[in-house]
Amino acid sequence: MGSFGGTKMQKWLTVPVIVLALLSITAGMETRIHPESQRIRVIYGVAFGNALMVTQEDPRFDVRGVIPPLTYERTMGDLETSRRLARIYMPRSYRDLVSNFDLVILEIDTRAFTPEHHAWFRDAVLEEGLGFVMGGGSQGFGGNPPFTNWCETHVNAILPVDCYFDQRHPKEYLVQLRVVDPGNELAGSIPWESSPLYYPPNVITARDGCRPLVVSDDEKSTLIYFYWDVGEGRSVGVQNTGGAFCRGFDIWEYYPDTVLNTYYFATAFPIPGDVSVIHEIRASWHRFSIEMSLFYSLIEFADKFGANTAGIENELGEIEEVKLSSDSLYIEREYASALDGLEEAIGMLARLQEDAVRVKSRALLWIYVVEWFVVMSTLMVSGVVLWGLMVRRSAYHEVQVTGARRGSR
Repeated sequence: MGSFGGTKMQKWLTVPVIVLALLSITAGMETRIHPESQRIRVIYGVAFGNALMVTQEDPRFDVRGVIPPLTYERTMGDLETSRRLARIYMPRSYRDLVSNFDLVILEIDTRAFTPEHHAWFRDAVLEEGLGFVMGGGSQGFGGNPPFTNWCETHVNAILPVDCYFDQRHPKEYLVQLRVVDPGNELAGSIPWESSPLYYPPNVITARDGCRPLVVSDDEKSTLIYFYWDVGEGRSVGVQNTGGAFCRGFDIWEYYPDTVLNTYYFATAFPIPGDVSVIHEIRASWHRFSIEMSLFYSLIEFADKFGANTAGIENELGEIEEVKLSSDSLYIEREYASALDGLEEAIGMLARLQEDAVRVKSRALLWIYVVEWFVVMSTLMVSGVVLWGLMVRRSAYHEVQVTGARRGSR
């Protein structure tokens, strides 16, 4: 296996399709979204990191299938698991793929999918206008051992870059970001220059028609975010979606925006213009998700001690209705109203958590009372026994010791 164009198989896969793809590069693509639900239906070959969690928090996305990545330690065992899940979540035919999905995200090894699936991804973008995102790393673009090279598959035809197997930047190569196309809606939607240091792992070079959006702010100008509109669809490349080996990129306050705006852009869905409101909504989604997890843990803990949580669970249904209403407003692009509803749901959840704490405290009170009685009872019994053995012993006379006379038997 070698770099792009380095094997006969790769040349056979690449040359005719690349020519066709370059001839079909267009000025733009139509928005790809489910017309009835107004949601983006996703098949996600996920890498390690927080990008999947961020995506699932956004009600715009309908993540219908998640295929996990491989690890260095258990490559073949993980591959078996990924292939099994791919068989479950992947459509049974090409027509099912284009009818039920709008966005394909790949950040995993090529072998998780079959060569037929690779061809479906390519054709779905070129012919049916699906969005496509490839994330970099050990399993993205050219990859490195024990993983494989996406440029030696049918997907190569829709990648806007040449990629090279087993060639990557050292982990010490940490860069600041620089926007090269500020007029682009993705490049202009985030303050990229203020991000923490970023690690771009893959060695890649732009093809004719590739449009760089964000590059490294050094003499190399390494591609970081880039895309092309090819055929009827759009293919977007990201060097490091999850922020692995960066200096806190994945906990940067704008990290969720980098993920979601990229996926919106890949489907040509308009990135919301009110950046501050959208940023606050996304932060509130995450806060609501964390608070809900803590709440369920608290209720589960209280329930184990026999607490009556029926009333609290009924109130939880009201909170979920408010959250669903906020999600609906968001999908309808009523962003300010959606934020108001989300803040109301968070406030209601905070009050319900206080009720849950009181219920838990009442349940634990009885445990404390029982423990107190047990301890006091044990103390009293011990005291009586001690009194009987140590104090009342004065009522008994000491028995004199007799000695055997010498010579007696």
